[in-house]
Amino acid sequence: MTDLPKPDEFDPAMADNMDFWSKIVALAEMIEIDQAAGTLSIRNGKSNVVLRSDGLVRVSGTRIVQSAERDIALDAAFIDLN
Repeated sequence: MTDLPKPDEFDPAMADNMDFWSKIVALAEMIEIDQAAGTLSIRNGKSNVVLRSDGLVRVSGTRIVQSAERDIALDAAFIDLN
């Protein structure tokens, strides 16, 4: 994404809000797409989410928290808790 269009090419209202545009650029810098490997990665500091085209989803970080108002269901052939 080195050749980004000018913000005013999308919407005239966007040109007045460069903070919005800088956030979009920062978000784009966190995303990596490797078409050869079939992966999409989102990185932010020590956190990382990788989506592979074969269906594997990998979430990594220093601490991972899940919460739900109802059940958290795990459905797999094998569940390795440690």
